[in-house]
Amino acid sequence: MCTDCRRQFVGGQRVDSETIISEYIDDKQTLRQIASRHHISVRTVWSRLNDMRHVHVISRHKDVVINIDTTFWGRYFGLMVIKSTFHNKILWHKFVRTETVTDYIEGIEWLRANGFKIWGHSL
Repeated sequence: MCTDCRRQFVGGQRVDSETIISEYIDDKQTLRQIASRHHISVRTVWSRLNDMRHVHVISRHKDVVINIDTTFWGRYFGLMVIKSTFHNKILWHKFVRTETVTDYIEGIEWLRANGFKIWGHSL
């Protein structure tokens, strides 16, 4: 403890947000499982996921037919996903508070800006 400011310092490894996001999305872990694994609170995991804006994964397959959907956990916490139908790959996703057409357009424009040719889609 610092004698001047009375702040207490806790040792240990800090977990970066990318690790938490990857475990949540790719490994399909619950908030409690992630918190337990890294010895942090569920509230900390939740805030790290809420702070994340965009994570984009670029595929080598540029001619795509896409599926677009949003799934919500709770009232204001959802995940919007654009997925390649035939390659079964997530091309773009974003955490959202509400489902809007603007977010869908943002995802499609991002795909086009990164060289994807969209042959068809379903919402």
